[in-house]
Amino acid sequence: MSAAPVSEPIVVQDRFEVFAADLPRLRELVAGYAEGAAARGLTFVEEQVSPPLALADQPVTLWVRWTLPDAGGFWTARAQSHDPAVGVFWGAVDDLVVSRSRHYLVGPDATAPAPEDSEPYAVTPTAWRETAQLYLPHGAGEAELGALAAVLARAVELPGIESAVLCPNFVPNDLGAGHFTWDLVYPDRSSAEVARKSELWTDVLLPALDEHCVSRSALGLETVGAGAREPGLAGGVKRTALFRLLRDVTPEQVEAFARDTLAMPDHIAAIRNWRLSRAIPLEWDATAGEPWTFVWEQEYADLDGLVVDYMVHPHHWAHIDRWFDLESGAQIIDRALCHAFAGLAEAFIVR
Repeated sequence: MSAAPVSEPIVVQDRFEVFAADLPRLRELVAGYAEGAAARGLTFVEEQVSPPLALADQPVTLWVRWTLPDAGGFWTARAQSHDPAVGVFWGAVDDLVVSRSRHYLVGPDATAPAPEDSEPYAVTPTAWRETAQLYLPHGAGEAELGALAAVLARAVELPGIESAVLCPNFVPNDLGAGHFTWDLVYPDRSSAEVARKSELWTDVLLPALDEHCVSRSALGLETVGAGAREPGLAGGVKRTALFRLLRDVTPEQVEAFARDTLAMPDHIAAIRNWRLSRAIPLEWDATAGEPWTFVWEQEYADLDGLVVDYMVHPHHWAHIDRWFDLESGAQIIDRALCHAFAGLAEAFIVR
Protein backbone atom coordinates (compact mmCIF):
# COMPACT_ATOMS: atom_id res chain seq x y z
CA MET A 1 0.00 0.00 0.00
CA SER A 2 1.42 3.37 -0.99
CA ALA A 3 1.30 6.31 1.37
CA ALA A 4 -1.09 9.17 0.81
CA PRO A 5 0.57 12.49 0.02
CA VAL A 6 1.81 14.30 3.12
CA SER A 7 -0.56 17.27 3.27
CA GLU A 8 0.52 18.68 6.63
CA PRO A 9 3.58 20.89 7.16
CA ILE A 10 6.98 19.25 7.04
CA VAL A 11 9.63 20.35 9.51
CA VAL A 12 13.10 20.66 8.01
CA GLN A 13 15.79 20.21 10.65
CA ASP A 14 19.32 21.29 9.78
CA ARG A 15 22.12 20.23 12.11
CA PHE A 16 25.54 21.91 11.93
CA GLU A 17 28.53 20.94 14.05
CA VAL A 18 30.85 23.94 14.22
CA PHE A 19 33.54 25.23 16.55
CA ALA A 20 32.31 28.07 18.72
CA ALA A 21 34.73 30.57 17.17
CA ASP A 22 33.10 29.97 13.78
CA LEU A 23 29.51 30.05 15.02
CA PRO A 24 28.93 33.77 14.35
CA ARG A 25 30.05 33.38 10.74
CA LEU A 26 27.83 30.33 10.29
CA ARG A 27 24.80 32.20 11.65
CA GLU A 28 25.59 35.06 9.27
CA LEU A 29 25.62 32.62 6.35
CA VAL A 30 22.32 31.07 7.43
CA ALA A 31 20.72 34.51 7.67
CA GLY A 32 21.74 35.23 4.10
CA TYR A 33 20.48 31.83 2.94
CA ALA A 34 17.08 32.42 4.59
CA GLU A 35 15.95 35.00 2.03
CA GLY A 36 16.48 32.67 -0.93
CA ALA A 37 15.06 29.76 1.06
CA ALA A 38 11.86 31.71 1.65
CA ALA A 39 11.50 32.25 -2.09
CA ARG A 40 11.71 28.45 -2.54
CA GLY A 41 8.97 27.87 0.05
CA LEU A 42 11.07 27.22 3.18
CA THR A 43 9.79 29.22 6.15
CA PHE A 44 12.36 29.94 8.87
CA VAL A 45 11.23 28.88 12.37
CA GLU A 46 14.13 29.11 14.81
CA GLU A 47 17.80 28.64 15.64
CA GLN A 48 19.09 26.90 18.74
CA VAL A 49 22.55 25.97 19.99
CA SER A 50 23.64 23.03 22.10
CA PRO A 51 25.29 22.84 24.52
CA PRO A 52 24.54 26.38 25.78
CA LEU A 53 28.20 27.30 26.18
CA ALA A 54 31.37 27.60 24.13
CA LEU A 55 33.70 24.61 24.25
CA ALA A 56 37.42 25.07 23.73
CA ASP A 57 38.20 21.72 22.14
CA GLN A 58 34.86 20.41 20.85
CA PRO A 59 32.33 21.72 18.34
CA VAL A 60 28.91 22.97 19.33
CA THR A 61 25.74 22.22 17.39
CA LEU A 62 23.60 24.80 15.65
CA TRP A 63 20.06 23.55 15.05
CA VAL A 64 18.08 25.45 12.41
CA ARG A 65 14.41 24.68 11.76
CA TRP A 66 12.31 25.49 8.73
CA THR A 67 8.92 24.35 7.53
CA LEU A 68 7.57 23.32 4.14
CA PRO A 69 3.83 23.27 3.40
CA ASP A 70 3.64 19.63 2.25
CA ALA A 71 5.29 17.01 0.01
CA GLY A 72 4.50 19.09 -3.06
CA GLY A 73 6.28 22.01 -1.44
CA PHE A 74 9.28 19.76 -0.85
CA TRP A 75 9.65 19.02 -4.57
CA THR A 76 9.06 22.68 -5.48
CA ALA A 77 11.92 23.67 -3.19
CA ARG A 78 14.14 20.85 -4.51
CA ALA A 79 13.54 21.86 -8.12
CA GLN A 80 14.83 25.36 -7.33
CA SER A 81 17.86 24.17 -5.38
CA HIS A 82 19.87 24.20 -8.63
CA ASP A 83 20.15 27.97 -8.20
CA PRO A 84 23.92 28.64 -8.18
CA ALA A 85 23.50 30.74 -5.02
CA VAL A 86 22.39 27.61 -3.16
CA GLY A 87 25.59 25.81 -4.15
CA VAL A 88 27.69 28.82 -3.12
CA PHE A 89 26.04 28.87 0.30
CA TRP A 90 26.59 25.17 1.00
CA GLY A 91 30.16 25.37 -0.28
CA ALA A 92 30.88 28.16 2.21
CA VAL A 93 29.18 26.16 4.97
CA ASP A 94 31.21 23.03 4.18
CA ASP A 95 34.42 25.07 4.46
CA LEU A 96 33.35 26.16 7.94
CA VAL A 97 31.64 23.26 9.71
CA VAL A 98 32.83 19.93 11.05
CA SER A 99 29.72 18.14 9.77
CA ARG A 100 26.14 18.82 8.75
CA SER A 101 22.93 16.93 8.04
CA ARG A 102 19.31 17.64 7.11
CA HIS A 103 16.29 15.71 8.36
CA TYR A 104 12.55 15.87 7.69
CA LEU A 105 10.01 15.56 10.48
CA VAL A 106 6.24 15.04 10.33
CA GLY A 107 3.58 14.28 12.91
CA PRO A 108 2.79 10.65 13.78
CA ASP A 109 -0.48 10.78 11.84
CA ALA A 110 1.42 11.46 8.62
CA THR A 111 3.84 8.54 8.83
CA ALA A 112 3.67 5.92 6.10
CA PRO A 113 2.40 2.36 6.67
CA ALA A 114 4.86 -0.43 7.33
CA PRO A 115 6.66 -1.69 4.22
CA GLU A 116 5.78 -4.86 2.40
CA ASP A 117 8.43 -7.55 2.12
CA SER A 118 9.27 -7.62 -1.59
CA GLU A 119 11.68 -10.53 -1.26
CA PRO A 120 9.12 -13.00 -2.70
CA TYR A 121 9.19 -10.94 -5.91
CA ALA A 122 12.99 -11.01 -6.26
CA VAL A 123 14.28 -12.30 -9.58
CA THR A 124 17.66 -12.65 -11.27
CA PRO A 125 17.52 -11.69 -14.96
CA THR A 126 19.56 -14.10 -17.05
CA ALA A 127 19.41 -12.39 -20.44
CA TRP A 128 21.88 -9.67 -21.38
CA ARG A 129 20.21 -6.33 -21.86
CA GLU A 130 21.42 -3.01 -23.16
CA THR A 131 19.58 0.27 -22.74
CA ALA A 132 20.23 3.51 -24.57
CA GLN A 133 19.04 7.08 -24.39
CA LEU A 134 19.04 8.59 -27.88
CA TYR A 135 19.33 12.37 -28.12
CA LEU A 136 18.31 14.02 -31.37
CA PRO A 137 18.94 17.72 -32.05
CA HIS A 138 16.87 20.06 -29.92
CA GLY A 139 13.60 20.78 -31.69
CA ALA A 140 13.63 17.59 -33.75
CA GLY A 141 10.15 16.97 -35.14
CA GLU A 142 8.06 14.01 -36.16
CA ALA A 143 9.90 13.64 -39.47
CA GLU A 144 13.31 13.32 -37.81
CA LEU A 145 11.98 11.01 -35.08
CA GLY A 146 10.16 8.88 -37.62
CA ALA A 147 13.20 8.57 -39.88
CA LEU A 148 15.35 7.20 -37.07
CA ALA A 149 12.59 4.94 -35.75
CA ALA A 150 12.07 3.42 -39.19
CA VAL A 151 15.71 2.36 -39.40
CA LEU A 152 15.98 1.14 -35.80
CA ALA A 153 12.89 -1.03 -36.30
CA ARG A 154 15.22 -3.36 -38.21
CA ALA A 155 17.09 -4.18 -34.98
CA VAL A 156 14.85 -7.22 -34.54
CA GLU A 157 16.76 -8.69 -37.52
CA LEU A 158 20.11 -8.63 -35.70
CA PRO A 159 21.59 -12.10 -35.33
CA GLY A 160 20.83 -13.65 -31.95
CA ILE A 161 18.70 -10.78 -30.64
CA GLU A 162 15.65 -11.71 -28.57
CA SER A 163 13.85 -8.37 -28.67
CA ALA A 164 14.34 -4.70 -29.44
CA VAL A 165 12.06 -2.09 -27.89
CA LEU A 166 12.16 1.53 -29.09
CA CYS A 167 9.92 3.97 -27.21
CA PRO A 168 9.62 7.74 -27.57
CA ASN A 169 10.03 9.37 -24.18
CA PHE A 170 7.10 11.41 -22.92
CA VAL A 171 9.19 14.49 -22.06
CA PRO A 172 12.46 14.57 -24.03
CA ASN A 173 15.13 17.10 -23.01
CA ASP A 174 13.61 17.36 -19.52
CA LEU A 175 15.75 16.11 -16.63
CA GLY A 176 18.28 14.67 -19.02
CA ALA A 177 15.93 12.39 -20.99
CA GLY A 178 16.65 11.55 -24.60
CA HIS A 179 14.06 11.51 -27.37
CA PHE A 180 13.99 7.69 -27.34
CA THR A 181 14.66 4.89 -24.89
CA TRP A 182 16.02 1.90 -26.83
CA ASP A 183 16.29 -1.49 -25.14
CA LEU A 184 17.98 -4.52 -26.70
CA VAL A 185 17.72 -8.02 -25.21
CA TYR A 186 20.15 -10.82 -26.06
CA PRO A 187 20.56 -14.27 -24.52
CA ASP A 188 24.05 -13.28 -23.32
CA ARG A 189 26.73 -10.64 -23.72
CA SER A 190 28.69 -12.55 -26.32
CA SER A 191 25.60 -12.66 -28.55
CA ALA A 192 25.42 -8.87 -28.40
CA GLU A 193 29.06 -8.60 -29.42
CA VAL A 194 28.45 -10.89 -32.39
CA ALA A 195 25.40 -8.83 -33.42
CA ARG A 196 27.50 -5.64 -33.43
CA LYS A 197 29.84 -7.20 -35.98
CA SER A 198 26.99 -7.88 -38.40
CA GLU A 199 26.50 -5.83 -41.56
CA LEU A 200 23.09 -4.74 -40.34
CA TRP A 201 24.71 -3.12 -37.31
CA THR A 202 27.83 -1.69 -38.94
CA ASP A 203 26.27 -0.59 -42.22
CA VAL A 204 22.71 0.35 -41.25
CA LEU A 205 21.95 0.83 -37.56
CA LEU A 206 25.14 2.48 -36.34
CA PRO A 207 25.29 4.94 -39.27
CA ALA A 208 21.66 5.91 -38.57
CA LEU A 209 22.54 6.60 -34.95
CA ASP A 210 25.52 8.67 -36.04
CA GLU A 211 23.42 10.60 -38.53
CA HIS A 212 20.41 11.39 -36.37
CA CYS A 213 21.74 11.58 -32.79
CA VAL A 214 23.74 14.42 -31.30
CA SER A 215 24.65 12.09 -28.43
CA ARG A 216 23.63 8.75 -27.01
CA SER A 217 24.16 6.85 -23.78
CA ALA A 218 24.46 3.13 -24.50
CA LEU A 219 24.83 0.94 -21.43
CA GLY A 220 25.04 -2.71 -20.64
CA LEU A 221 23.30 -3.76 -17.43
CA GLU A 222 24.99 -5.68 -14.62
CA THR A 223 22.19 -6.47 -12.18
CA VAL A 224 22.50 -5.37 -8.55
CA GLY A 225 18.93 -6.37 -7.68
CA ALA A 226 15.59 -6.86 -9.44
CA GLY A 227 12.02 -7.86 -8.73
CA ALA A 228 8.72 -8.55 -10.48
CA ARG A 229 5.34 -8.04 -8.84
CA GLU A 230 3.58 -8.15 -12.17
CA PRO A 231 5.76 -9.78 -14.84
CA GLY A 232 2.82 -9.89 -17.25
CA LEU A 233 2.16 -6.15 -17.01
CA ALA A 234 0.97 -4.63 -20.30
CA GLY A 235 0.13 -1.10 -21.38
CA GLY A 236 1.99 0.60 -18.52
CA VAL A 237 4.86 3.03 -18.16
CA LYS A 238 8.60 2.36 -18.00
CA ARG A 239 10.91 4.73 -16.18
CA THR A 240 14.65 4.73 -16.87
CA ALA A 241 16.95 6.72 -14.58
CA LEU A 242 20.70 7.08 -15.10
CA PHE A 243 22.92 8.18 -12.19
CA ARG A 244 26.57 9.17 -11.76
CA LEU A 245 28.44 8.79 -8.50
CA LEU A 246 30.39 11.79 -7.29
CA ARG A 247 34.11 11.41 -6.77
CA ASP A 248 35.57 10.09 -3.50
CA VAL A 249 32.46 8.11 -2.58
CA THR A 250 33.19 5.18 -0.27
CA PRO A 251 32.14 1.58 -0.98
CA GLU A 252 30.04 1.72 2.18
CA GLN A 253 28.10 4.71 0.85
CA VAL A 254 27.53 2.97 -2.48
CA GLU A 255 26.27 -0.14 -0.71
CA ALA A 256 23.88 1.93 1.42
CA PHE A 257 22.58 3.77 -1.64
CA ALA A 258 21.89 0.50 -3.48
CA ARG A 259 20.21 -0.98 -0.42
CA ASP A 260 17.95 2.03 0.04
CA THR A 261 17.07 2.16 -3.65
CA LEU A 262 16.14 -1.51 -3.79
CA ALA A 263 13.95 -1.04 -0.71
CA MET A 264 11.72 1.42 -2.56
CA PRO A 265 9.36 -1.29 -3.92
CA ASP A 266 8.81 -2.46 -0.32
CA HIS A 267 7.25 0.92 0.40
CA ILE A 268 5.76 1.87 -2.98
CA ALA A 269 3.48 -0.85 -4.34
CA ALA A 270 2.92 1.13 -7.55
CA ILE A 271 6.38 -0.05 -8.60
CA ARG A 272 5.28 -3.26 -10.27
CA ASN A 273 8.67 -4.41 -11.62
CA TRP A 274 12.15 -3.02 -10.98
CA ARG A 275 15.83 -3.42 -11.64
CA LEU A 276 18.91 -1.63 -10.34
CA SER A 277 22.01 -2.23 -12.45
CA ARG A 278 25.59 -1.10 -12.64
CA ALA A 279 26.07 0.72 -15.93
CA ILE A 280 28.65 -0.65 -18.35
CA PRO A 281 29.45 1.82 -21.16
CA LEU A 282 29.31 -0.03 -24.48
CA GLU A 283 31.53 0.43 -27.51
CA TRP A 284 28.76 2.41 -29.23
CA ASP A 285 28.24 4.69 -26.21
CA ALA A 286 28.65 8.40 -26.93
CA THR A 287 27.62 9.92 -23.62
CA ALA A 288 28.07 13.66 -23.33
CA GLY A 289 29.99 14.04 -20.07
CA GLU A 290 31.21 11.58 -17.46
CA PRO A 291 30.12 7.93 -17.75
CA TRP A 292 26.98 6.79 -15.97
CA THR A 293 27.33 4.57 -12.88
CA PHE A 294 23.86 3.14 -12.26
CA VAL A 295 20.67 2.43 -14.19
CA TRP A 296 17.49 2.35 -12.05
CA GLU A 297 14.40 1.09 -13.92
CA GLN A 298 10.81 0.64 -12.88
CA GLU A 299 7.61 -0.43 -14.60
CA TYR A 300 4.22 1.00 -13.54
CA ALA A 301 0.64 0.15 -14.41
CA ASP A 302 -0.04 3.81 -15.26
CA LEU A 303 1.57 7.23 -15.19
CA ASP A 304 0.06 8.11 -11.79
CA GLY A 305 2.13 5.32 -10.27
CA LEU A 306 5.25 7.28 -11.22
CA VAL A 307 4.28 10.94 -10.93
CA VAL A 308 2.05 10.53 -7.85
CA ASP A 309 2.73 7.38 -5.78
CA TYR A 310 6.47 7.33 -6.43
CA MET A 311 7.01 11.06 -6.01
CA VAL A 312 4.93 11.72 -2.89
CA HIS A 313 5.96 8.74 -0.80
CA PRO A 314 8.17 9.81 2.14
CA HIS A 315 10.56 6.95 1.49
CA HIS A 316 11.43 8.84 -1.68
CA TRP A 317 11.57 12.47 -0.60
CA ALA A 318 12.57 12.06 3.06
CA HIS A 319 14.96 9.10 2.72
CA ILE A 320 16.21 8.29 -0.79
CA ASP A 321 16.49 11.86 -2.01
CA ARG A 322 19.24 12.66 0.48
CA TRP A 323 21.68 10.76 -1.76
CA PHE A 324 20.92 13.27 -4.56
CA ASP A 325 20.48 16.49 -2.60
CA LEU A 326 23.32 18.99 -2.21
CA GLU A 327 21.56 20.36 0.88
CA SER A 328 21.27 17.03 2.71
CA GLY A 329 24.89 16.61 3.76
CA ALA A 330 24.77 13.03 2.42
CA GLN A 331 24.86 13.57 -1.36
CA ILE A 332 26.81 10.99 -3.38
CA ILE A 333 24.95 11.22 -6.73
CA ASP A 334 25.69 13.94 -9.29
CA ARG A 335 22.79 16.33 -9.73
CA ALA A 336 23.05 15.93 -13.53
CA LEU A 337 20.99 12.80 -14.05
CA CYS A 338 18.64 11.28 -16.61
CA HIS A 339 14.98 10.71 -15.78
CA ALA A 340 13.16 9.27 -18.81
CA PHE A 341 9.74 7.68 -18.98
CA ALA A 342 7.84 6.16 -21.87
CA GLY A 343 4.85 4.01 -22.73
CA LEU A 344 5.24 0.29 -22.15
CA ALA A 345 3.67 -2.30 -24.46
CA GLU A 346 4.63 -5.16 -22.17
CA ALA A 347 6.92 -5.72 -19.20
CA PHE A 348 10.48 -6.73 -20.04
CA ILE A 349 13.05 -5.16 -17.66
CA VAL A 350 13.35 -8.35 -15.57
CA ARG A 351 13.02 -10.77 -18.49
